[in-house]
Amino acid sequence: MKQRLPVRTELDKRGVDLHSVRCPMCDEDLETAEHTLINCKFAKDVWNRVYKWWNINSVSAHTLSNAFKENCILGTSKSGKYIWQALKWTCGYLLWKNRNSREFKGDSWTVPLAVNEIQIMSFDWIARRIKGDWMKLWFYNGLIMHL
Repeated sequence: MKQRLPVRTELDKRGVDLHSVRCPMCDEDLETAEHTLINCKFAKDVWNRVYKWWNINSVSAHTLSNAFKENCILGTSKSGKYIWQALKWTCGYLLWKNRNSREFKGDSWTVPLAVNEIQIMSFDWIARRIKGDWMKLWFYNGLIMHL
């Protein structure tokens, strides 16, 4: 949100000579943080699968602020908000990691593999951070599917 990710448009603004400022994932638009984490076809497919996993109709978030700041998905429960926030940040982290794997190693994940990694990593991060009965909320909402 502070434009600090080293995406191609930001590097270009800082005078780094690049062969292209287009998205390395889809080559359909300029590589900005919003495009890479939200609007790229791969990112949209990942987000749609995550929303489906949580039984949520797809939410159209076109800005980083909308995607990463809203916590209304699980109502007003404090632990529910923490779980949803951790999941969203896990998605962002793994989308960025996938971008870098493709850019620097020539590897890329499939959408199902990315979502599986998001499920595993978010479960792990939440398990280490939230005290109390977060497991009951996790299992109650059927969120442990496909692990």
